[in-house]
Amino acid sequence: MLLITRPLPKLQASADAFEQAGINAVGVATSDIQSIPSKASELQQFLLGPPIVNSIIVTSIYAVPATLDALNQATFLSVQPTLIAVGDATADALHSANLPFKIVTPSLHTSEGILVMQQLNEANCTQVVIIKGEGGRDTLSHVLSRRGISVTEFCVYKRQPLTNPIYTKIWKIGDVSGIIATSENMAKQLISSHSMQLLALPWLTVSERVATSLRNLGIARVSVCNRATDQALIAWVKENWEY
Repeated sequence: MLLITRPLPKLQASADAFEQAGINAVGVATSDIQSIPSKASELQQFLLGPPIVNSIIVTSIYAVPATLDALNQATFLSVQPTLIAVGDATADALHSANLPFKIVTPSLHTSEGILVMQQLNEANCTQVVIIKGEGGRDTLSHVLSRRGISVTEFCVYKRQPLTNPIYTKIWKIGDVSGIIATSENMAKQLISSHSMQLLALPWLTVSERVATSLRNLGIARVSVCNRATDQALIAWVKENWEY
């Protein structure tokens, strides 16, 4: 049996995807997602005025609603920014709105993958907006700022820790053969709410940055799948783990 961490809005869908693929899995939500309307309003106002924004980085599907609300007000801009979606689910959600903006995704669906994209390494890239959740993706702003790019961040949602984790079905630690953690915060919350036995299990995460953090927590066996979609994680598990 595998444990897979997901925020509450995606919990059941991910657990169902694993079960339908023939993998015995338990979805674990340690946090919910809460929008921050005031930040979404600030984003709208920023995009309507100077300076001209070259690229907008959308770091999560949870940042898409605020992004679309803002872009609906900015479709008339003389210079339209490129939208950089961190992954396929985020890109699909942006495409579904049929807005007249170019949408691209990195080869690796991570902060590191975003940072090597051509759009962020051209001489005319001087203004970047990052639409994100509170406490996430700090690497993007730090690296881009060191390049001399002006970065403006809008935290349009936050992860709200749950008093008690929510599971998709009953499970026992002794039945768990591996853990899939799609973020550093959720991994830490999972460890803090359960026995330290979890540290001895093999873990799978979605970037080298998160993997390094998990190793620093004392987890010896950490692997990386560079895409966070259910389909990519399922394919990785079938190729590399017994389940």
